[in-house]
Amino acid sequence: MIRKLRVAALAACATALFAPATLKAQDYPNRPITIIVGFPPGGSTDAAMRILQDPMSKTLGQQIIIDNRSGAGGTTGAAAVANAQPDGYTLLYTVNAALTMNKYMQKNFPFDPKTAFVPVGIASDVVLALAVNSKMPINTVQELIDYAKKNPGKISYGSSGVGSGHHICAELLKQKTGIDMVHVPYRGGAPAVQDLVAGNIQVGFGTLPALLPHAASGSIRVIASGEKGRLAEFPNLPAVNESVPGVYNIGWSGLLAPAGTPKAIVDKLNAAMVAALKMPDVQEKMKLQGLVPLTNTPQEFAALISNEVDYWGKVIPSIGIQAE
Repeated sequence: MIRKLRVAALAACATALFAPATLKAQDYPNRPITIIVGFPPGGSTDAAMRILQDPMSKTLGQQIIIDNRSGAGGTTGAAAVANAQPDGYTLLYTVNAALTMNKYMQKNFPFDPKTAFVPVGIASDVVLALAVNSKMPINTVQELIDYAKKNPGKISYGSSGVGSGHHICAELLKQKTGIDMVHVPYRGGAPAVQDLVAGNIQVGFGTLPALLPHAASGSIRVIASGEKGRLAEFPNLPAVNESVPGVYNIGWSGLLAPAGTPKAIVDKLNAAMVAALKMPDVQEKMKLQGLVPLTNTPQEFAALISNEVDYWGKVIPSIGIQAE
């Protein structure tokens, strides 16, 4: 009898412990959700989340508030979410670099990207391109290489921060060609493009939507894509990889929650995002921003992040980049 009473008591305790989490998940969301974007307004990461903001809000039945917290190549915003309550009301929308590359680029990196988050789902592929200020006598990748070799250390290139895809692509280009360019990190892609237009830096990788309007005005010149091959929309734009094999960007953006967030909440968020990404108007808006809509499950997203963390752990040290 005593044993039965103990078992019953333990069962009651377990029910009391797990019931609140279950009820919270069933009731979720019952107030506005804040999604932290680790980059300033105007860049592709911010643009992608703003495209998803309204349709996801309607599906979830609650307002989504975007909080731009730029700094350290996306690490500042990511760290804020890693330390947030795992209740589904503070989430992270980020590009991969903040999770899978910055770990090897920044001293005292504040979290383990494999364990600090519960991945919700991928949202898009991020396309980069290489551009130069129009006053530079450069029209091709080879001309950039030749100019840099004749003017070592006199070219500055901008990136969206230490550890960003922009930074990695440029460092790969330097390592594989032996050229010397000075890195100027910014708090996001938009301010880097602004300085490229102003001529404060001469070279930079950026997203196509951020670069193309300035290319059309003649202030900058887009000379190559940062993808593995040519883009279907721009078949006459060569890839850097054609001239310098191995120089290309691996870029995506997606939604994550703090570790410990209940699975039911994660699944509800994933369903809302997938539904938004299937909408024709969302897909069209994404493409106008140079983004390719993608979807996957939380489990597939977690495996992608884990594999990429391991991949960059080998590549980044091999190109001589040390944590700053």
